[in-house]
Amino acid sequence: MVRTFVLIVLLVVSAGCLPQPVSPDLSSRPETASREPVRLSGDVHLTEDTFWNDSIVIDGTVHLSKGKTLTIAPGTDIAFVRRDADQDGLGDARLMIDGELVAVGTPAAPIRFHSAEAAPRPGDWLEIHVDFSPRIELRYCEIRHSAHGLHAHFTKGVVEDCVLAENIDGTRLGRSRFTLRNNLIEHNIGKGINFRDSRVEIRKNILRYNRVGIFLFEKDQDSLIQDNNFYDNDLHLRLGDFFTGHLTLSHNWWQGAEAAEAASRIHDRGEDPQIGTVGIAPAGQWIEGSGPRDDLSLTSLWQRETGGFVDALSADDDDTLYAGSWDGTLRALDLNGSVLWTRPLGDVIDAAPAAQDDRLFVQTWGRRVYALDRDNGEILWQWSYPPSAADDHRQGALVTRGDLLLVPTWNGTLYALSLGNGDPRWSLDLGAALRAAPSLDAEALWIGNVHGEVFKIGPAGEILYRSGLGAAVLTPAAISDGGPVFLTRDGVLTALAHDGAVLWRKELGEVCFYAAPVLTGDSMFVATAGGSLWKIDVRNGSVLWRAHLSGAGYATPVVHGGRVYVGDNEGTLQVFNADSGGLLVKQDLPAAIQGGPLVRGEFLAVGVRDGVVHLFRISPSVAIGVSSEVF
Repeated sequence: MVRTFVLIVLLVVSAGCLPQPVSPDLSSRPETASREPVRLSGDVHLTEDTFWNDSIVIDGTVHLSKGKTLTIAPGTDIAFVRRDADQDGLGDARLMIDGELVAVGTPAAPIRFHSAEAAPRPGDWLEIHVDFSPRIELRYCEIRHSAHGLHAHFTKGVVEDCVLAENIDGTRLGRSRFTLRNNLIEHNIGKGINFRDSRVEIRKNILRYNRVGIFLFEKDQDSLIQDNNFYDNDLHLRLGDFFTGHLTLSHNWWQGAEAAEAASRIHDRGEDPQIGTVGIAPAGQWIEGSGPRDDLSLTSLWQRETGGFVDALSADDDDTLYAGSWDGTLRALDLNGSVLWTRPLGDVIDAAPAAQDDRLFVQTWGRRVYALDRDNGEILWQWSYPPSAADDHRQGALVTRGDLLLVPTWNGTLYALSLGNGDPRWSLDLGAALRAAPSLDAEALWIGNVHGEVFKIGPAGEILYRSGLGAAVLTPAAISDGGPVFLTRDGVLTALAHDGAVLWRKELGEVCFYAAPVLTGDSMFVATAGGSLWKIDVRNGSVLWRAHLSGAGYATPVVHGGRVYVGDNEGTLQVFNADSGGLLVKQDLPAAIQGGPLVRGEFLAVGVRDGVVHLFRISPSVAIGVSSEVF
């Protein structure tokens, strides 16, 4: 270890700076916030076994000598400076390995190889180049913004539980033996996996949003391509100009397509009579256990009792929790479980409060809207609206926009109040009870009523568009780049363009109540009263995967950190990996969960119908069992 530290000092002195002390602990991510990165500039040669952790900036070429090993600790951040001396349009910085590379991260502390530029793009740095290496081990690594990703020849290695994203090519493998297993390969503008004349196991990966998912340039040494999920690639698989044989692929999922349809995204002899053929036997559904493996645990920290059901929970930027209860009281709690203040409001609170600046806004079953001081719960103003025949559970949450508070009401009127004093600015009768909050896009708001009508409303309260969806709308719309997506009580998703044109419809075949669809990237998650959690491609409505809940889902899921947190009416809190759909945690609580959980850093808060707010610590896995075999 002394020899390694001296070596790193000598290398960095030649680059004009000194490193911080190196920790030998590989089991956890080092504390790096206060440390300056080690900068390696020009041509740097590693002629001894070397250990890296913390932050490394490479501005040139780092070359590991034959017979030596570069070991990289979990959590290490390796950034490459973009320089294009040869003017070929690609960054020149690279890592060249003639020895062995062992880069083993963890789910909580992956190792990152990426661009150092403020606005990164594919091709900012060249590659991890490997020649004649007996061992390349990449686990829980991220490779982003490169030209060629992992570029290896005459090499044996494993790439497992990694993310290869936003590169030109994720890999270039030639005359090598590699296992690529449980990886996420996405948004590569060239090929996700590119190989030739190699023996490769490609298994349990997710390949999506690439120009080409897999490119086989020429020859094949009996590779195995199985149990992968392919979707939304321009081409899922392409044969190169020099591949003239036949490739058989079985038990892969091709976006739910049958063999004939899946073949439309495979480039073989059907498109070019001079090349080989591909035969496929598709899997009937999403392959479980694909993508980087994940794990976590929940540790109960405290419970805070209220006098009634807790369906309304929200938080502000200071991590203060606001819990509305059916006992008619709003409570402010800190993450230690201490009660900061309480404010009795006289009737049931079942819609989450809204916060803006120094104020908190909430409505009750007494048809009263309150503005409170966030620091002490003092009532600043209140306003009420008339009763109706629809006065019962559940209310839509309040939403702020600019200097307006938008109030959806049981009597079917949407009110816009002044945030400052509660005076009405405008109101709009929408014909039937409003159970859901309005959803905002850049220019207008969208809302639906219990008669199944949906509306687009301008900033002055004018109706810009209205249409009927045929069944009650009980949840807010999800707003995508293309427009809103509404969910009806009969389980039909309808995606509209911003002008109201129907883009697609998807029937889930399950009743849906108050759990709203949630968007993240190009995907949408929907929990149903039928006891399912669906992942939907928001661009076309296709089903990516479906997981089962323990009971009816009335609570809106929360997507955070690549995971989906959702509760159900059986009192079960479940956590799924957002990419794979794998179940990570199943936590039993004493009663139904009808409000969405909250995630704040390492803390998870959830309101339950035992009248209690529960707080858990989220503990990510340090390590997951990995395979050691190379195909």
